[in-house]
Amino acid sequence: MRARIAELRTDDGEFVVACRDTGVRPEPVTDARFARYADAERACSAASRYRTAMRELAPELTRHDLTVSTVREGTVELAAVREATDRRRPNGLPHSRQTVTLAGSGNDEWLRVENGPVVHFTGPDSLLDDEFVTRQLDSKLGEDA
Repeated sequence: MRARIAELRTDDGEFVVACRDTGVRPEPVTDARFARYADAERACSAASRYRTAMRELAPELTRHDLTVSTVREGTVELAAVREATDRRRPNGLPHSRQTVTLAGSGNDEWLRVENGPVVHFTGPDSLLDDEFVTRQLDSKLGEDA
């Protein structure tokens, strides 16, 4: 699958494969660009199969809903990782820790937050209004972290 993606990629294509929710471009498509939308779709399918196969070996591998998008230079990327801990919640469920990293173009890490509330500021088509963001934040702060 990596070889198939390597065959499809170009140095300066206008399409990439990225997570629909976060914009993260995970392995095996991290730095890959594609000249044609159809090539990017094939790479997206191959990357999804690759990550599904890898998850059988490493179940903790982060899940991404991969999709084809256009290259956006200078975008901000958000990556979230949830890990199990040895602790248990009062209801008996395992306690987890979530780490969120905000990064700019390139590899510059701007901010890393562990177990902080994460809210969405944009919806599918536009920015969310302040009331909606406030309700998200209030509900996250009220959760048992």
